[in-house]
Amino acid sequence: MKKILIAAVGLAAIVSSCKKNDLSVQKELVVNSLVDTLKGEITVNTTVTKKTILLGIVYVKNGVTLTVNPGVTILGSTGPVIPDTTDITNNKGTLCIEKGGKLIANGTASSPIIWTSENAVGSRHYGDWGGVILYGKAPIHRANGASTGLFEAFDYKPDERNRYGGTDSLDNSGSVTYNRFEFDGGVVYQINKEVNGFTFCGVGAGTVFNHNEIAWAGDDAVEFFGGTINIDHVLAYEPHDDNFDLDEGYHGKQQFIIGYQTVNCDNSGSHFIESDNDASATAVGPHTNAFIVNATFIGPSVAKNFGSNANGFYYDGAVFVRRNSRLTLLNSLIIAQQEPFAVVTTPTTYPLVANSPSLSDSILIAYNIFQTNSANPVVKSPIEGNPVPLATTTDNGLLGKLGGPANGNSAVGAFGDFKLGGALQPLAGSPALSGGQNLAALGLPFFAGTTQRGAVRTNDIWTNSPWISIANN
Repeated sequence: MKKILIAAVGLAAIVSSCKKNDLSVQKELVVNSLVDTLKGEITVNTTVTKKTILLGIVYVKNGVTLTVNPGVTILGSTGPVIPDTTDITNNKGTLCIEKGGKLIANGTASSPIIWTSENAVGSRHYGDWGGVILYGKAPIHRANGASTGLFEAFDYKPDERNRYGGTDSLDNSGSVTYNRFEFDGGVVYQINKEVNGFTFCGVGAGTVFNHNEIAWAGDDAVEFFGGTINIDHVLAYEPHDDNFDLDEGYHGKQQFIIGYQTVNCDNSGSHFIESDNDASATAVGPHTNAFIVNATFIGPSVAKNFGSNANGFYYDGAVFVRRNSRLTLLNSLIIAQQEPFAVVTTPTTYPLVANSPSLSDSILIAYNIFQTNSANPVVKSPIEGNPVPLATTTDNGLLGKLGGPANGNSAVGAFGDFKLGGALQPLAGSPALSGGQNLAALGLPFFAGTTQRGAVRTNDIWTNSPWISIANN
């Protein structure tokens, strides 16, 4: 999570005729009200059937399931400018599913679940409300060797409700399909520590997350703190920081994901993929090692940076692998455009880049198509942190490692050379129609079989659907 302060918007008036709730018991939702409210702790199984205000920080307790019906809209409260550490209801709307709790939010393509700002259309902005956080029992990696941790955005005031991690890699925190999360990822509980658009903390592979969009998040669109959850068919559109941030030993699989930017992100260093481990780059594992297949990453066509800082730092670009983490990236389209670099490694990760395809403990980047306008599209940074200082960034032969014939990577000169349709599907003559590896045919679980490259296949144009929207307010 990056350090950038998002100014909170004034709290709009909340009109609701639901019953009053105290902070220890969540009562049944009112049947005949036009708008319901969730607040405090949800201690009984609850189903949301109508438009609902998410008022402040809301916890779903261990053993409790919160179900949201298809077509429902959840409005996150915007909260005060200064976080209130004494009253959780007087903060930006944030849903926290505690370890052992579940969120069942299964919309449909024609009746999605919408999570958005309580502000009126036309007055919505990055980080208006908090977001959704799942706390699970799956393994995590921390520099101090601890098997559990407290979520970083809420560690100012230690609270066991925000603890995650354990030993159950198949832990189940629920099912989330056909949802749109927009204008969240704001400061909730302490200044300079935002919640993400959607956050997975030690979430296990028993959890389902597919056909979801996260748009206009005030920090990362999606962040993974350890865990083993697998995701597919996910669009991360225009976050203020990373599209997909991988931390603390995350070991999940991802397929058919899109990171889409029309402007460069914040000046702390932003990426489509940021693969991290821990701040001290600990050599002892388990290391972050995501397996990502059939991604499409699109950078801005015109540089519209918010501005570099006094040290001459710059935006890092598309894929950044640092701090002793690993990454497998196959069958993907990296369309960096005005992002300065396509791939960046650091002193701890550069030696891990595989010279030929391998599923060993290495960084494998193969069967992808790259495009960038940079003179040095693939670089080794001299530092583990970010952003990359332009004056000291050099190629160091990494491009040669990725460009070997055995790796199956290739490059094109411009966006138009990909020949993609309006829904990002490959059209006739597109290099994305072939050249990928069919992982299902190789016997690898979870992955759908295809030799096409990119997130949208000709027989699965999932981006051409009414549940997706990129409206900016």
